[in-house]
Amino acid sequence: MAALIETAPWIVILERHRPVLFGVSAVLLALNYWMVFARSRQCAPGEVCHIDSPFMRLNRRLYWLSLALLVTALVVTYGTVLVIKWMP
Repeated sequence: MAALIETAPWIVILERHRPVLFGVSAVLLALNYWMVFARSRQCAPGEVCHIDSPFMRLNRRLYWLSLALLVTALVVTYGTVLVIKWMP
């Protein structure tokens, strides 16, 4: 951790705003969910915005990957704090 902070000291500033960063990330992922899954489309097959186009399949995979990364970051960040508090 010390080597990381020595290499990138701006990480400490991001640490101070951790809840805001997680909140903004969650809001952006919710917006992406609406744009990828919930929004009704008027696209014909073969268009980029069609649900089965390669672009939309890639977009859905990237969405789930991003969501998994956010959940992992939340578990690592806040889960370790809970484990440390519960340890005798």
